[in-house]
Amino acid sequence: MASNASIVKSDRRPTTRRVVSGIDTLRRKALEKLTLAIAKAVESASDDTLADIVGSHDLRHALVVAPRDIAPEAPADLEALKAARERTGQFREDMAKRAGGMFDRGHVAEMLGVSVAAIEKQRQRRQILGVPYGSENRFPAAQFVNGETVPHLKRVLEAFDDTNPWEQLMLLTTPLEGFGGEPETALEILRRKPDQETVSQLVALATAWTS
Repeated sequence: MASNASIVKSDRRPTTRRVVSGIDTLRRKALEKLTLAIAKAVESASDDTLADIVGSHDLRHALVVAPRDIAPEAPADLEALKAARERTGQFREDMAKRAGGMFDRGHVAEMLGVSVAAIEKQRQRRQILGVPYGSENRFPAAQFVNGETVPHLKRVLEAFDDTNPWEQLMLLTTPLEGFGGEPETALEILRRKPDQETVSQLVALATAWTS
């Protein structure tokens, strides 16, 4: 058993570094883009808009009102925005395929034999993973098996801390080496009811991905 653990430890480090590096790059680029956008919004803002921003008690409200005085975008900007939305849509479609499809709250509630409100509470408590689709959340099918959530899912979701749910899904559906004969995703590993040592290794990986 000890020799298997050492193999897992040595095999997982490169995978962890690659995933963490990709996430860090994505966050850095997102921050750079948002910084430029906010600077442009503040530069174009009227006195009324600036006062509204300063008086906002909710950061989301400040972000909503900030760009209202920016001049209409050029056709090229609109095309870029359209392309970005298409990339986002393609990413979500790819993630949905990797997750075996998406369920809505009503379907999950019926499957688990609980109310729709209970499903939302389970999501907030990180007992199940929900990813945002506009104003609603959908639930990756791969986290369920035989009408139940896969074993130990809550421990892994809690280890992700405040990581974006889409990033969590990406990491949960990324094949990992060192946990068996063939690469398996974290959700596939959890489906086969792993021992506590393996669960602890998955929790450690999730923690490393978010640090």
